[in-house]
Amino acid sequence: MDLSRLITSAAFAAAIAAGARGSLQDDCGLTALADRIGAANVPDGEDVIVGQVESSDGSGNYMPDSNHAEFDGKFLIRKSGGSTGASSHATMVGRRIYGLDSSIAPGIWFINCYEVNNWLQGGFLNVGMGSSTPPESIVGAQKIWNHSWIGSFGSTALDNEGMRRLDWTISRDDTCVFVGINNGSSAQPLLANTFNAIAVGRSDGDHAATTVPAGYDGEGRTRPDIVAPLSTTSECTGILSGAAAVLVQTARDAAIGLDEAGDDSEVIKAVLLASASHDPATGDDEWSNGAPTSGPDRGIASTPLDPVVGAGHLDVNRGHAILTGDRQPGGSAIASPADATETGWALASMAAGETRAWRFRSLDDTEEVSVTATWHRTVASNFASWTAADFDLELHRIEDGVVIDLTGEEVPSIFDSGNVRSDSAVDNIEHLFIEGLAAGQYLLRLTRNDATAGTVDVAVAWYASSPVISGDLDASGLVDVMDLLLLLTDWSCADCAADLNGDGTANEVDLLLLLDRWGS
Repeated sequence: MDLSRLITSAAFAAAIAAGARGSLQDDCGLTALADRIGAANVPDGEDVIVGQVESSDGSGNYMPDSNHAEFDGKFLIRKSGGSTGASSHATMVGRRIYGLDSSIAPGIWFINCYEVNNWLQGGFLNVGMGSSTPPESIVGAQKIWNHSWIGSFGSTALDNEGMRRLDWTISRDDTCVFVGINNGSSAQPLLANTFNAIAVGRSDGDHAATTVPAGYDGEGRTRPDIVAPLSTTSECTGILSGAAAVLVQTARDAAIGLDEAGDDSEVIKAVLLASASHDPATGDDEWSNGAPTSGPDRGIASTPLDPVVGAGHLDVNRGHAILTGDRQPGGSAIASPADATETGWALASMAAGETRAWRFRSLDDTEEVSVTATWHRTVASNFASWTAADFDLELHRIEDGVVIDLTGEEVPSIFDSGNVRSDSAVDNIEHLFIEGLAAGQYLLRLTRNDATAGTVDVAVAWYASSPVISGDLDASGLVDVMDLLLLLTDWSCADCAADLNGDGTANEVDLLLLLDRWGS
């Protein structure tokens, strides 16, 4: 099966331009991250192993240029054998994933390199080879795959098989996979139509923004999932792979506090999408997932992502803030969850009909709230069938212990715009984006609606632009006497955890806030 005429590298410009939005570091949130935690503390992807899959050029070359100055100290493994020459496209993409100057993850040093036809067939996926499963033994504990190529087998059945095989390996190996969509308007199915990978486009919107067409698994899902501010989808995909490496390293370095689940592929995906910036999409267009602005369905979105830029633009600073906000498991009902912080994440294993909930309390109006839930589809080991769970994500207000539905026109003063419910019937992503949320107490609720047997791991990540109030200083899940003792111990401290309202010192105002949260 020769795919050489069907698989192509995404077209790319000769020059790498920073673009009108400023430097790459500024645009991707790396500068803000350095300002927030100190440049010396910024993770660089160190020891995160990456796989780079590339289309061969006209001479059969698929490897990055090992002599390039940006690859000094990199260990490039020729997994598909063959070519000894360098590919200019592979070199360009490699610079964006792990280059010493052009990447946001220069600490990556171990890279498994594949030629795409070999990778699709005998080198890894084994498409068209019956029930043969992809091998488990890859050099090193590889966490990330980068696919800056597009194409098709010329057969919907084989395309679907290839993407089922990829989704199956993502679940088995717990890997983060980034796939580029085509530049321009002509969409290609491979590998953009996968469920469990992350499809990447360009911040300027000049890519094949579309939905998965009829005949392919999961018809109607929005492509892409997220965008980055570079001039080609190939480069944007590389930058996302580097950003994932930064987050994976963050989770691993703080494993004691974050729980080892912090680098799970569902969590990394949820964090990247929840942290994405919703700045104007393209030109004068505002980000929108189509939630009605009036009528009985105000605030309800059945398509979780913007049709052009998906969740929005990569922001590694917000992603880092969410991940280091720590794992917050929530509870099964309104009375059980402790208050959550303004940034955080969760990973839960949920059966059909189960609900998970988190409570939030803010003293001030919140300019922006972004929440994402994501989960993997389940593919049979013979790749003949698949199932996908169906979750709904919604935000309610709590007043005097009563849960209030925020959809429709009866509560217009609670939020200015956006969606407080996400209930897609086809996506394995649900996303809330709310602007101008009034101060108060809220309940975030995730519900599994399908009747498919078995549990499904689902990750939830959230970001709020304003602090929320929690008196749980010792993170025990309950505001009690231990939290009171901690506040009294830190009385008058400057910018410490006991400063619950963030006014710069722990004082009687914070004491009253803690007592208000007593027992919760």
